[in-house]
Amino acid sequence: MSTLPQSRPRFGLPRLPWLVLIAAGLLIAVIATVVVRFTAASTADPLAGLSLAPVTRGDLRLTVNATGSVEPNQTAELSLTLGGRVQEVLVTVGQQVAAGDPLLRLDDRQLRADVAAAEAAVALAQADLQALRERATPEQRAEAEALVAAAQAGLAQTQTNVTPADIAAAQAAVTEARERLQKLLNGATNEQRVRAEAALVQAQAELERQRDLLSAAKSEALARVEAQANALRNAQSAYSDAYWNWEHVKANGTDPRTGRSLNETEQHDFERAFERAARTLADAESALAQAQIAYQTAVQNEVSGLAAAEARVASAQADLDAILAGPDSDAIAAARAQLARAESELARLTGAARQNAIAAQQAQLAAAQARLAQLTADPRASDLARAEARLAQAQAQLEAARIRLEEATLRAPFAGVVAAVNVSAGEAVSGQTPIVLIDVSRYLVKVTVDEVDVARVAPGQPVEVTVDALQGPPFRGEVVNIEPLPAGTSAVTAYRVTVAFDPSGQPVRAGMTTTAAIIAATRSNVLQVPVTALRNEGAKTLVQVVTTDENGRRTISERAVLVGLQANGLVEIKSGLAEGEQVVVR
Repeated sequence: MSTLPQSRPRFGLPRLPWLVLIAAGLLIAVIATVVVRFTAASTADPLAGLSLAPVTRGDLRLTVNATGSVEPNQTAELSLTLGGRVQEVLVTVGQQVAAGDPLLRLDDRQLRADVAAAEAAVALAQADLQALRERATPEQRAEAEALVAAAQAGLAQTQTNVTPADIAAAQAAVTEARERLQKLLNGATNEQRVRAEAALVQAQAELERQRDLLSAAKSEALARVEAQANALRNAQSAYSDAYWNWEHVKANGTDPRTGRSLNETEQHDFERAFERAARTLADAESALAQAQIAYQTAVQNEVSGLAAAEARVASAQADLDAILAGPDSDAIAAARAQLARAESELARLTGAARQNAIAAQQAQLAAAQARLAQLTADPRASDLARAEARLAQAQAQLEAARIRLEEATLRAPFAGVVAAVNVSAGEAVSGQTPIVLIDVSRYLVKVTVDEVDVARVAPGQPVEVTVDALQGPPFRGEVVNIEPLPAGTSAVTAYRVTVAFDPSGQPVRAGMTTTAAIIAATRSNVLQVPVTALRNEGAKTLVQVVTTDENGRRTISERAVLVGLQANGLVEIKSGLAEGEQVVVR
């Protein structure tokens, strides 16, 4: 067996294994990658891909916006207290009128006749009183008789609208006058005197009982008002604490008492506490309003109840005095005259014009004869008192007749524009609304503001009112009222806010759609940045600020700032930034 010689390598270097070669290649690749990344990092912009915003100076305005429709400052549906036929309509729709201007006039011929008759009755009563004081002359007696005749002639021709209630009242007056005369003729019995005394004692006792009961009811109602007022003050204090605690939590995310950061559940606890306080405040306001109404009712009940009880005492006393005094010829004559007048009035109201005239003449004749008899005798104190009472009654009736005559003309209670005329001359009116008047010296807009925003709204705040149908700048207005109770029954709690504005000569019309921007707060010439530049960390508010070093290289640093008003996506910077700096926004 032969052995072949081994071949030797041509070079002196040994051959490396293939694993060593692979490891060396990987090491070279890692070194190259590090070098490339280091070079790129030294030349790339660290702000690449970020959004920046400058710190600017300007005005901030927090507004609460709501929509509504234009309403007049006042709307009055005018009506007449008297019924009758329209003689003249003095205005047209759209006409401007001043306060006190006549708008409509009824046919007042009958009312003028009533005034003339009442004036004659006053003159007659004055003449009677003067005759008692100075002893009448034949000429005065003749003048008195002429006045009686003239007054009765005017009353006989008086025509008025008669209702069933008028007829019933006249029949009751006849019955009462007849019974009164019969009682005077019969004279009072011992039983009547005892009954009258008992009635007076009973009326006096009832007066004292009513005085005690009504006073106690009023005192109790006042105590409830004071208790509800205290409850309302407590609810207002609790609401204020809950509101500002919730505002602090929303703004900072921390406990307003300890400054500790709150989780989401704890923040919801503050929100629910605020909602409970708001509901408690609304309930307290409603309870106080009801207690005040109850107190006013108790006061009115005391006034009316005591007046009625005192009237019953006075009536009982008058009945007893009359029984004790006994009838006299003058009282019987006056009772006869009263019966004749009551029968005359009943006949006039039932339409028997001729019988009415005759009865009236007879009644006046009897009354005139009685007065003439008094004129010829020496006056007594009772005669003078009755004459003075008749004069006062005649003067009161004259004043009432003049008031009715004045009420036949419908006048404007305030300056405004006639919005509607619902009658024409010749129509009969009774209870309806013939004219509607509106006050357009300024206009109102009633809007609803939800419970979150209404806390920022207060009376006197300026408002920009934009009328959709009109061009030009908004109208300047102000908040004039915020209703204490929520408006409507929807799931969202909202409150009615009334805004007033001056039309400034523009063609504003009631019913036009408007947008009201209530200016809740303003800041002038303040530093501001977008809200998205802020980040809260505990009790701190931070922003990322772009800074440039001496080599011109830009970097980002965090800085704490003090913020103020936030509105329209911007926030006021009170300290921590300078105008012209740039911040990172998200």
